[in-house]
Amino acid sequence: MITAVTSADTPTVRDRLLAAGLSAERIEEHLLAARIMLDGEPVTDLDQPAPAGSRLVLAHR
Repeated sequence: MITAVTSADTPTVRDRLLAAGLSAERIEEHLLAARIMLDGEPVTDLDQPAPAGSRLVLAHR
């Protein structure tokens, strides 16, 4: 049986960065400096979905 993935099952950018060990304060700093990229696009909302298989990068600028 195949189960549909719901949005509640999909981690957000924030979830994935917290799981990687970044503090909430550090995540906010990276967001404000426009250093967070999801699949090559800048992140402006930490609560946007970031499903498994997507590429999440902290860019150095």
